[in-house]
Amino acid sequence: MVVSDPAGWQVTDGRARAAARRQGVDHARLVTYNILTGGIDADGGEWRRQRQIEFLASLDADVIALQELRGWDEGGWWRLWAAANALGMVPLPPVLSRHGRGNHLALLYRPTTVRVDDYESDAARGAFYHGLGRARLSIREQPVLTVLFTHLSFLGGAERYAEAKWLTGYGGTYEGEPQRVVLAGDLNTIGIHDPEPAWRRLPANLRSRHCHLTAGGEFGDTDRRAIQLLTTAGFHDPVDVLGQPPHRTAGYWSPAEAVDHRSDFILANWHLVDHIAAATVHDTETTRVLSDHLPVALDLAP
Repeated sequence: MVVSDPAGWQVTDGRARAAARRQGVDHARLVTYNILTGGIDADGGEWRRQRQIEFLASLDADVIALQELRGWDEGGWWRLWAAANALGMVPLPPVLSRHGRGNHLALLYRPTTVRVDDYESDAARGAFYHGLGRARLSIREQPVLTVLFTHLSFLGGAERYAEAKWLTGYGGTYEGEPQRVVLAGDLNTIGIHDPEPAWRRLPANLRSRHCHLTAGGEFGDTDRRAIQLLTTAGFHDPVDVLGQPPHRTAGYWSPAEAVDHRSDFILANWHLVDHIAAATVHDTETTRVLSDHLPVALDLAP
């Protein structure tokens, strides 16, 4: 279903995501967005970054998880502060990606609707390729919510599976505490029930990131071990809970990698299943030119 939100942006929304708020229901809204090289192009142009902030402002989110903040550590993180100020939000200390090209992570929250109880910017003690942040938040006076945000490794299924093992304890009750948890970010995997993408369109050097290697030395189907482990541990995909068909979040940007697939998620553990109100992928002509990933939103009811 396609609807227009009050700011004029076109959004794909299986449950008309804004309707509940317009009717006065106080849902908590979380957004995750991989903004592609910090919203900065190879020639130094930053029009994408500026338009990304404008788009995010239209979502009225309580919490925003951002990935791939390349270059944002320059000049005292002025780009992060500029985004936060434009959105009326506050950034928690960034998660530093100590490998690769500096694809840092950040979590922003709206101080008028969110209380921060505690926060770790390196919750896995350096075990993740891009890092793992963990915040305990009270959003719109709902019970405390643990927000995990990350960007799972792009290197392959084995690396993602190893990182997923750090997260399984958050799938349900842990040490006697029935914790409410979401996992947000670019997970570099498709959903557990998503149809198999047409990876054969990719050259072999790129298929290695996505697919199993068979005993015969050929590429097989998608390596879903990480998402299977998270699902078995208690995390739920909101589109499955709501009965929505999965919608791509990547695969439209580069002709060399033109294979529609999901990569971006906000998973909810089993203590939150009954509170999932809406799940949204913002797939429009506008968002498709802003990044190689589409923004994803989740609304949680009280």
